Parts: sequence; structure tokens; C-alpha cells
Amino acid sequence: HRVGKSVDLGIVRDGEPMALQVPLRANRYLCPVYDQFDAHPSYVICGGCIFVPMSWPWISAHRKKGIPSYNAMSSDPANGEEQVIVLSKVLADEVNVGYHHKQYLILRSVNGTKPSNMRDLVRLIVKGGKLPNLEFRCYMVNQEYCEQLICLDVNEVKEAEERILKQHMVASWCSAECVPPEMKKNDDEPETKTMVSMLEKCNM
Repeated sequence: HRVGKSVDLGIVRDGEPMALQVPLRANRYLCPVYDQFDAHPSYVICGGCIFVPMSWPWISAHRKKGIPSYNAMSSDPANGEEQVIVLSKVLADEVNVGYHHKQYLILRSVNGTKPSNMRDLVRLIVKGGKLPNLEFRCYMVNQEYCEQLICLDVNEVKEAEERILKQHMVASWCSAECVPPEMKKNDDEPETKTMVSMLEKCNM
């Protein structure tokens, strides 16, 4: 039987036999396993910080670069659309001086609020655009109590965005699937291509 199909089950309830049809659903884990099936190459770039959802394809692509082991949490079941968000690396720029070496850190919170998934991360960044600073609190896997803070000036992040995306030939500040549905009308809407335009649109 394949995922998405239904199977017939016989049960007994209150002494009476019953037949049920049960749809088969794939198990969802905090660390998705298969590329383009349950794992998708999503990203969000803010102030040069590249955030991605933890997945086995991403881990496998970085094994030779000294990536830490995520085995302790990789098999934990996901709660709904929950994702573990990782700071994959930092694209060096004057806006993030002092943080260039940060990589492979698990994102705990944005301005004090934990994002549940990549779309939630976009929501929190856009919301944080009203504040003077964006604070990303992260930690190394298996070192939850050793927190690392990345604090970026919002105005400097806005000014640096076009420069960073152009220098690294990135078309958009985040992948289309990371934009919450309430913030876009369609995938080609120009207002979603840059963080600055989304901040202006959502914080008017």
C-alpha cells in the first residue's frame, strides 16, 4: 500500500464488528529524509544570515565541511508543520561583521519568539522590521544552554539587502514557499522578492 491510499480495517466497538477505511499518511519527522518528498530546499536570507530547515539532504551536503551530528533530534516526530531551523552560514558583509564564522546553529528565537517553521520565521522578521534591531538567538546542537546572539541593526539590514543579494547572485531574499499565504497574492508578486519591499508592504 502507498501513502495516500486507504486500507480497510476491521474493528470491534461495543461488541459490534465494524469496517473502517483509513488513509495512509507519511510519518513526519523534525528532520525530513527524502529530497523533494518531505524535504524541500527552502531558505531565508536576512542580513546575510542564511536560514534553512534541517533535513537529511542538507546534512548530507555538508558532511565534509565539519557539520555537527544532529542524530539526537533527527528522528523526533514533528508536530504539525513544525520545523527545526538552522543558521547554515553567514554571507560576509559589513552589516554582519563579527558573525561571519557563525554556521550550523539551531535558531531558538527571533526577538524573543520561537518560530515554528520557515513561514513563521518570515512573519517574525517582517514583524521585527518595526523595531530598531533584529535579535536571532541560536545554539549549537547538544549545547542548548550555550546561547549565541546575533543582533543586527534593522536599518543597516535594509540598506545591505540589495548589495548582499546582488553580490551572491541570489534572486530573492527567501524561497517562494517560505512566504506566508497572507503576505502574497501569487509566487511572482514583486513585493515578495525583497525583505525591504515586504516590510514596507506589511508595516504600512
